Amino acid sequence: MSPQKDKGKKSDQYHHYVPRFILRRYQVGPVRSKAERRRFFRKTGVDPEYVHYWDVAQGTLDVRPIGQVFGTQNLYRDCKNTENVNAIEQKLSMLEGRAAAVIGNLHTALPTNKFSVKRRQLEDLRKFLFIMQYRNVAIKDSYFDEDLNPRMGKCIMHYRQTHGFETPVEAWLGTLQYYLDNSHSQIMTQAAEITDKYGLEYMKKILRGHTSGTEIENLPAISYQSNCGNKYTCIWQAAEGEEFVLTHNGFGLWEGIINGLPCLHDVFVVSPHVVIVFRHKATLQLGINMPAPIVTSALVQIEQPPPEVEYRGCSIFPGQDTCTKMETYRSSKQAEEDVFHFDVKRLTATETMLVNHVFLDNVLHDGSITFASKACMLRTARTYLNPLYFQRNRKVPDFIKLLEDTL
Repeated sequence: MSPQKDKGKKSDQYHHYVPRFILRRYQVGPVRSKAERRRFFRKTGVDPEYVHYWDVAQGTLDVRPIGQVFGTQNLYRDCKNTENVNAIEQKLSMLEGRAAAVIGNLHTALPTNKFSVKRRQLEDLRKFLFIMQYRNVAIKDSYFDEDLNPRMGKCIMHYRQTHGFETPVEAWLGTLQYYLDNSHSQIMTQAAEITDKYGLEYMKKILRGHTSGTEIENLPAISYQSNCGNKYTCIWQAAEGEEFVLTHNGFGLWEGIINGLPCLHDVFVVSPHVVIVFRHKATLQLGINMPAPIVTSALVQIEQPPPEVEYRGCSIFPGQDTCTKMETYRSSKQAEEDVFHFDVKRLTATETMLVNHVFLDNVLHDGSITFASKACMLRTARTYLNPLYFQRNRKVPDFIKLLEDTL
């Protein structure tokens, strides 16, 4: 092995939990191409990409290099893979590239308020966003810790023992590897087979912790299905003249409670102008004559139906007898040509503030905020302090003072 190759496989890496291609949409100054960035760095030795950055713990507002924010060192380095400790990062980068292309196409389509995407491209986007939500520092240490998750404790212990994972972090890393090694269709098909075997109601009991679930063969597949199978995708655009803030946890923030369970919404800021939201399908029952779910949410009042699906060669979804049959069709060559047609929901100024209020409410004491426009950020922060809203973030007045001092 050459020294250069060995260096590439052994060196430390800074892993962003908010992708760089998202951060570039908040960039201060002109956005440069990859070739332009390389030339600038070779000439000056300076990273040419910066964003506005409020460090809550330090109480500072400054401009910082994109390469040094919203990430951590060696987040998922696999030290047991002696051939390539950064193999997971390399696999994720390929999926990220495909998802970035979809998000780029979405922004290109914004002037039309419409966005159409084929099934496999949408699956790539859904899978990437799910993984990005899963691969953060807090989940790394807690997701597979039975003491921190007593509701799923027996199921977690069984999963770790079955696969030989000695620590919660090993289980987290192994599960991340599974998600990257299997396509969306493969994971969903594996989950469908388990659901058909045990029944949908029994699967719900497992997820709610009402039964141990130790007989379940593939817990990661069921977790994936509970998100990607039970939620539909919404696309929201900020009101004219307004922007979405980007917080340290804003790329996959959980919001809302449904029937006593968290995660009614998963919200992903993908630019100052767009958020992608995964919304639980049970919300479609609200307001109709059937038992409706019990919902607590600040965002549920923002209405948006699922996308319309144009099925290849037929007018309705073919084959709905079992979960396995549904996934068999979705993974077929024919289904690759299915097209999902989204109406991009243009929010009002009030609705945009509701989304930003949720983000600001969930900024932790050691968290951070990035934004594109100081004027928009100041207006958003002042609106957050409206006495009609409950505020959990007591640091916002300090943030407002910093913004006022720099305008």
